[in-house]
Amino acid sequence: MTEKEQKLIARLRNEVGDKEEPYRFLDDDLLDLLNEAVGDYSKHRPRVQRGKITLLPDITEYQLPDDYQTWINGLTGYEIFDRTLFLSVPPVGNFDLTFTYLADHTLESIPDRDVSLLFDYSMWKLLDSIVQDGAEISGLKLGKGLDIKFDNFDQISTMAQQRQARYMKLVTKPIGMWS
Repeated sequence: MTEKEQKLIARLRNEVGDKEEPYRFLDDDLLDLLNEAVGDYSKHRPRVQRGKITLLPDITEYQLPDDYQTWINGLTGYEIFDRTLFLSVPPVGNFDLTFTYLADHTLESIPDRDVSLLFDYSMWKLLDSIVQDGAEISGLKLGKGLDIKFDNFDQISTMAQQRQARYMKLVTKPIGMWS
């Protein structure tokens, strides 16, 4: 686990109010949730990347980068399905094909200004799952004094909806060019 991942998990754990051991949420579960948030964030605010593929004689299929969403320029005239580039005719010799594409983020690439969006997404999902599951809630306390009991699911559901609304409003807000 990277240092940034550890810091984000600690910040999310603090946001959730899961501060005392034994923790209610495992580090891996919080990391999975943060990565899910990154995946959703990437749909709204992909990053621009440069790519290069060396085309070789007799080869007609090439894998695009794992973080590839769609190309911006450099792949005009090529057939692309999913993350595979297809050539109708193999090249005669070696050829470097360079291109620019929209890419998924990683936790490491999220700009510091947008980390709060990951927490909004994560809190929305955590609160929503608590309401949906309704299990293992006795004695659970979340940050800012929220005690979860069977009689306050409406309050928790409202908080989840507020976090969802804030996340969607901010993540879809134009910020100029992608980072």
